[in-house]
Amino acid sequence: MSGKLINNALVMYDRETRSLWSQFLSFSVQGEFEGTPLEPVPLVLTTWEQWTAQHPETVALRKPSSSSRDQYEGYYLNNDAGVIGEKIGDNRLDRKELVLGLGFDDGPKAFPHSELEKTRVVNDEAAGQKTVVYYQTESSTALAYGREVDGQELTFRLESSGGQEWLVDLETGTRWLPFTGQAVEGPLLGSSLPRRHAVNVFWFAWTDFYPETELFGVS
Repeated sequence: MSGKLINNALVMYDRETRSLWSQFLSFSVQGEFEGTPLEPVPLVLTTWEQWTAQHPETVALRKPSSSSRDQYEGYYLNNDAGVIGEKIGDNRLDRKELVLGLGFDDGPKAFPHSELEKTRVVNDEAAGQKTVVYYQTESSTALAYGREVDGQELTFRLESSGGQEWLVDLETGTRWLPFTGQAVEGPLLGSSLPRRHAVNVFWFAWTDFYPETELFGVS
């Protein structure tokens, strides 16, 4: 990271040209590559326990530290809006409410974790694309997928059996793994739901970048 901020979000730089890159805007904002877009890579914000349950062979980089305490713990708990304060005050949610944000280029939409905890699965449209959002309560994990497969629009519900949760589409009855979007049983076996470019972020940070954002479940 460069140590610079845009709306309280850290700005990256590349060592080769020293161009600055915004993680929120997904393109270079200054330097030789100004205006050049980054290729989004899907990420998952979840617990270590949940991640290793899905990926048991994971190797983690852990930097040496004199303390196991999270130095940002106080920041997570207070209601401060970062170092420079919020630019857009949107009181539809508490500023530190976590949301899953989609639609970076067009039609931004935010899904509050508090609303996702109630519904667990949301069949919706975001940024002009048919989207399903899945939420696992135990790990506070929110994931978004496209819900069109081979030109067919799918509608999902949640099903539990044998200690496992599944996304099941109403159109074909295929079972899908919620954490990977892979079809593991049914007519669409072998298919995968495309991951949507999405980020879990504090509400105040999302609205600073996308003040016209649509908000799911909150009027």
